[in-house]
Amino acid sequence: MFEKILVPLDGSQLAELALQPALAIARHSGSKITLLNVPVRQQVVLPSSAGYGPPIYERTAEYALKREEQYLARMQDENADPNIEFDIKLEEGDVAGVIVDTAVGCEADLILMTTHGYSGFTRWMLGSVTERVLRHAPCPVLVIRRGGELKKSLITLDGSRLAEQALSPGIEIGRLLGCETSLIRVDQEEKLSSVEMGFLEVASSDLCQDLSLEDADRVSYYLDCVSNQFGTEDYPLGKAVVRGKPAESILKYIDEHGIGLVAIATHGYGGLKRWTYGSVMEKILRKADCAMLVVRPPTEALN
Repeated sequence: MFEKILVPLDGSQLAELALQPALAIARHSGSKITLLNVPVRQQVVLPSSAGYGPPIYERTAEYALKREEQYLARMQDENADPNIEFDIKLEEGDVAGVIVDTAVGCEADLILMTTHGYSGFTRWMLGSVTERVLRHAPCPVLVIRRGGELKKSLITLDGSRLAEQALSPGIEIGRLLGCETSLIRVDQEEKLSSVEMGFLEVASSDLCQDLSLEDADRVSYYLDCVSNQFGTEDYPLGKAVVRGKPAESILKYIDEHGIGLVAIATHGYGGLKRWTYGSVMEKILRKADCAMLVVRPPTEALN
């Protein structure tokens, strides 16, 4: 599923946190990793006899490109693996736009990058860059917030086909990174959607044949059906039903169960869902202290 991985780097140790999970995925799936850097020209103001003079570039464009090229080459050498093919790209321009354009140009299946979370800045101010990439990326984006091994992953569902777009990539990422993966559904004590009802009616699982049960039970059965369809004997999926407001309930579950990775689908700029999923994703991205896999479904899935 993930044959080409794009890893944007800005020269900071924070951005380099994305390398280890990228390498882990590539080793298991034979992916090609593209290391991308977008040089940022910095300027300073020098004192003069008349005070401070006009701003000048701290480095020339040529020197900046040379330095960043050497940096990418060093990253490639330090992470060399006989089973992983690397590519290096240096592109100038708006950072978020360059990342998205590069992902399109190299036909990336996954963008893997970091964000600063609550505080701290890199040369790219990656929090802003990451959020812009999430809205326009042509493929799933795995956002790493901190280092360390990821042991548990969570895939959020709301009963819609759009939310289910996160299932395949979420399960695959969890499997490749060695996570225990669970499905979570927030029960807001409302009637099941037509999509959920249809899922239950056509499901092959014996658990899903009795549609006369209460809605709360059907929510659990819905997760059973999804788990039976997407899980395997070698990689079973856990299930959790929680009650309350979606974002708050998911954040509480993440904290209480030590979740290291959350997979979620979002509509980008268009589309409406029962959870207003873009808002839920943004709240979780900003407040959860864990990695996030964000999947933006194709346009036709948003209608």
